[in-house]
Amino acid sequence: MLPVGLVIDGKHYRDYIDISREDILRRIENNEPQPSTTAVSPGDFVSKFEELSQITDGIVCILVSKVLTASHESAYQAKRHVRRKHPGVKIEIIDSRTSAGALAFVVAEAARVAQEGKTMQEVIEVARDMISRVIYIAAPESLKYLINIGRAPKSATIGEMLDVKPIIGFIDDTGLLEVVTRVRGKRKTISKVVGLIDKYADTDRPINVMVHYTDGTNEANELKDLITARYDCAQVYMAPYSPVMVSAMGPTVGIAFYS
Repeated sequence: MLPVGLVIDGKHYRDYIDISREDILRRIENNEPQPSTTAVSPGDFVSKFEELSQITDGIVCILVSKVLTASHESAYQAKRHVRRKHPGVKIEIIDSRTSAGALAFVVAEAARVAQEGKTMQEVIEVARDMISRVIYIAAPESLKYLINIGRAPKSATIGEMLDVKPIIGFIDDTGLLEVVTRVRGKRKTISKVVGLIDKYADTDRPINVMVHYTDGTNEANELKDLITARYDCAQVYMAPYSPVMVSAMGPTVGIAFYS
């Protein structure tokens, strides 16, 4: 894993390394200016690709949606640099077209088949198959954070002005964060998020779910309980948002899932 970053008062902080979720939550609570986000640097990719080139001739690099970050450009720069020094090493860069737990599911499944000794091409095929199946949906308390950093869906500003809270997510192959639906009231939001699993997963099969939260687990546990009561779940994870995601989205609950 390579960390994206935040810039606060001109200083660069790496996700989970130089800054914590609690640091960002304090900034939100104190109404401090929202940090800007930064991509993974080419140098970080070069260092990791160089390190891996010592032990393998095939590297599969799966990244957050290209629409959200310049990390892809950094990865391709690093790929060109490393391939000149290690021409026998193949580097495949894959746009997951998603984020958060949906990206985690893609990476985990690709890693599983890699550890089983499958070929690089088989790993790539499994990753691409997973990308077509995973869904990520989030229900932020406010869209102002995404609006401020220019990552909100096109129609989000109107919903924010009307105090109608969109449920947003990555629901197709565009890699764009989209408005999935709109609701009023927190209780309706939670139940609506759960109900969307019916729309985007084959619920005749066991589903795999990751529940995300920003601060505290009450809402996340409620979401988890509603999901497990309603669906046959193969695996259910609870995962806090990273500092960068908290900064980008503010207080939020979300789910990633696939069947």
